[in-house]
Amino acid sequence: MLCAKCHKNEATIHFTAVVDGKEGRSVHLCKDCAPPGAASLTLEPKHLEALSVTGRNCEFCGRAARHPGVMYAERRVYWCDDCGTEFWEIFMELFVPERPYLMQRIKLGSIYDDPEVRARSEAVLRKAVEKLKERSQQDGHALP
Repeated sequence: MLCAKCHKNEATIHFTAVVDGKEGRSVHLCKDCAPPGAASLTLEPKHLEALSVTGRNCEFCGRAARHPGVMYAERRVYWCDDCGTEFWEIFMELFVPERPYLMQRIKLGSIYDDPEVRARSEAVLRKAVEKLKERSQQDGHALP
């Protein structure tokens, strides 16, 4: 079976939606087109529910949420397109000073399993959420 994305390589990674124990549509991808780490990815129904934006509002401006955003303070933060774009701009602005450190860690090996890198990334993520909340409050948006 060929990859559903590139239509060139053999599909070796298969995603099947399972809702209430019933299998739904399947997507078949090759290792090059699948997201990183997809081969070991398993989402339980409670995790899939957290990714749904149905009936959720942006945590920053109150409009309909379009993306499940990020985990923050042990819960998922949802956002609209505009606030999501602004969040990532803030995140990158805060993360730039971390770049030399990360580049050094990459030379030493994988950064993905490095607890210090993970902690520093989470700290920047928290700062970005707080900064976006502050901007939203200044714009007069009510926040949870």
